[in-house]
Amino acid sequence: MSKVKFNFLIALTAIFALSSFNNDHAVRLQNGSIQQHYDLPNPLKAEVIGIQDGDTIELKFLFSGKKAGQRTGKPIRIRLLHVNCPERGRPYYKVAKQYTSQQCFRKTVQIRHAGNFDKYGRLLGEIVLPNGRILNKELVKAGLAVHFKKYSKSQEYSNLEVQAKKQKLGIWSQSSTFFGQL
Repeated sequence: MSKVKFNFLIALTAIFALSSFNNDHAVRLQNGSIQQHYDLPNPLKAEVIGIQDGDTIELKFLFSGKKAGQRTGKPIRIRLLHVNCPERGRPYYKVAKQYTSQQCFRKTVQIRHAGNFDKYGRLLGEIVLPNGRILNKELVKAGLAVHFKKYSKSQEYSNLEVQAKKQKLGIWSQSSTFFGQL
């Protein structure tokens, strides 16, 4: 076979392979259930398949864009914006994780985001639950998360925290020494 014909066949094969991708550059995996994406829709809509802790969830959505970092090609994790839940081993850690699980595990949610990722490759966003409520706000209202003032200047989240404190809900029912442990 001549070199020209060989190069033509290679080019034709490449064109055919590239044309098999759909507009959002998704690749169907072997089982057909999860797609790999290079672009992030906003809002992102997907099923929750994992709960890492009270303020981090995992979606049935593989992301391989530039900002995914160490999470490239893995199910995308969402770090809830504006809030911080108790860490593993701290009081209310299990309660916050269970609350998050009850609200969204195995449900399709929407993620409102600005396309920002943290250093762990987690997309930062607000979780819109199927009933329209915002999980991030519900955690603060229930006293299961604090307003994460280090990374958020939101007056709304600040006000929700003040209300939970006044009502002594969740973490706010603890002694003042507890707050250094969050």
